Amino acid sequence: MSKIIKKINDFFRNAIKKDVDKINSELVLSERQRKIFEMFYLKKQNVDFIADSLCVCKMVVNNELKIIRNKIVRILELEE
Repeated sequence: MSKIIKKINDFFRNAIKKDVDKINSELVLSERQRKIFEMFYLKKQNVDFIADSLCVCKMVVNNELKIIRNKIVRILELEE
């Protein structure tokens, strides 16, 4: 797992509602990305469950998560 992913996961593990609301309001996501963001980061559901729920394969969820993380990095101004 990369350092960036660890930093993002740590952020959501320790974030308060105000922090999450700020990130959520600044993210520009497609409808599917929004669902994946909420299911993965807010509801703490795993990739397999998300893929089954959205009727897509795990690779699609992982690719969308990568895009979402890139946007979160820019908002949080994280450096690799």
